[in-house]
Amino acid sequence: MMKIDYNNKTFKVVSDNDDVTHFKYYQKEDVVWGEYQGGGVTKGSLIAKVDSKNALHMHYQHLNAKMEFKLGKCISVPKILSDGRIELFEKYESVNTEVVSKGEITLIEVL
Repeated sequence: MMKIDYNNKTFKVVSDNDDVTHFKYYQKEDVVWGEYQGGGVTKGSLIAKVDSKNALHMHYQHLNAKMEFKLGKCISVPKILSDGRIELFEKYESVNTEVVSKGEITLIEVL
């Protein structure tokens, strides 16, 4: 399996809404880190390790628009689209909230 290079890649949440979260990823060997904001996120950061199938096992933290901290973990599974862009299907789980929130989102590479 060919290794995916996440370094200097920009992604956004797939949505009909214009105000979505944008992500900027960096990579060195099997470590990926990045920043994100928008779509209700004031400022966020993430760190991940890349597995043998190019999936990202990630931990994240951010401040939302209400200035509440959100911490969580996420598994991000990549797919290479026909136009060569990377699509990431993510399953996330917040861990610092009264009720554990889980969800799924899809990110698409912005060229």
